[in-house]
Amino acid sequence: MAPPRLALVFLVALAGCGAAPRWHAGVLPEDPDDPPRAGRPAEEVEVYFKPALGVFDETRAERRFMCGSTTLLRTAFLLEDAPPPAPDRGWEVLGLVTTEEFPRDEEASELKGDEVTNVFGIGRSVHDTYEVRLDPAFREAALERLRWWAARVGADAVVDVYATGEVEHHMWHGTVISFDLQSPHSPIYSGVRLLDLRLRDVRLHGTAVRYER
Repeated sequence: MAPPRLALVFLVALAGCGAAPRWHAGVLPEDPDDPPRAGRPAEEVEVYFKPALGVFDETRAERRFMCGSTTLLRTAFLLEDAPPPAPDRGWEVLGLVTTEEFPRDEEASELKGDEVTNVFGIGRSVHDTYEVRLDPAFREAALERLRWWAARVGADAVVDVYATGEVEHHMWHGTVISFDLQSPHSPIYSGVRLLDLRLRDVRLHGTAVRYER
């Protein structure tokens, strides 16, 4: 990462609400000490889609890998408009499920430029540089994989299912005044270019549940 020409450092405590989606495929158990349970076969696990993204959902996120040289940017989106609700019955949450990446829709996905400029949150964010959507041809395969992961912890259903599209960039160059000098995403000022910005693909997320017997 090229050193910023101007930087201010602040020590702050930041807190987030809601459960953050996983960045790797698998199940994040609600109780890590809870042993796997017998459940339905994967093909019988029910799927219910998230009807809306709420204020406590992490709709945009970024994470750095490989000693900060690679940053993944992620934006959440819904898979269905006005989906039917999950059944009105009690259940126990078993964990959060995330699939592997599935191919993006090349027509609906795009890079909108690699430059980010904003002052006190007004302007262009790093998340305004892209849009990624799931290739419809891989929708059923992604749902099958979601069911497969949920079945491994004995789930009867996966509820609140949604998707995230990702891009990556390798370092950045420019000027940032921020709480985090490793990130070009600043609430104060950013004038940067994301280097080697490229499209990635789509993951599905949901909450694995077991119905009360």
